[in-house]
Amino acid sequence: MKQKTYDVTNLATLYFPDSTEKNARRRFFKVLRAERDLWERLTALHFGTYHRSFTPKQYEMVIDTLGKPEHGDDDFGRWPKQRD
Repeated sequence: MKQKTYDVTNLATLYFPDSTEKNARRRFFKVLRAERDLWERLTALHFGTYHRSFTPKQYEMVIDTLGKPEHGDDDFGRWPKQRD
């Protein structure tokens, strides 16, 4: 059974819509690491800087801590993205 995953870069671009994908990802990881409690919980669930996707549990932690991206629920409605 495949588990849903949530693409880190796509989520980063929702938080930083005026940035390129690469810059949005870089900025997003800075925010994640700045939230020390969140980063500790993510790393306890085996998430690291080079991972490309969140598990559902990791994703929920991020959304619970940072909130939904602010530029609109319409764009946020694209989540979750499911990989084949």
